[in-house]
Amino acid sequence: MTTNKLLRRLEALEKGSGSAERIVLLMPDGHSETLPGHDAVSLLGRALGGDLTPEMELIARSVNSTEPDGAHMIDLARALLNSPTETAAGSR
Repeated sequence: MTTNKLLRRLEALEKGSGSAERIVLLMPDGHSETLPGHDAVSLLGRALGGDLTPEMELIARSVNSTEPDGAHMIDLARALLNSPTETAAGSR
């Protein structure tokens, strides 16, 4: 998928996300947590920005999620939140 196509799809999702729906996170111990009133696109944007709120920590600890319309934005946010951080130049 080209970058332009991906950007167009994200823009369409942002326009269509007027009403936020429930996002259900499956946690490692098997219980679930719900993020009511959040839209996945804004949560993905917050993950890109390095936001470390309680919601972001829940997403980072989760192992799976269920989003409205079968989307996978929270999966992308989880991958970003759990990705290795860059170290300073020259340090190992």
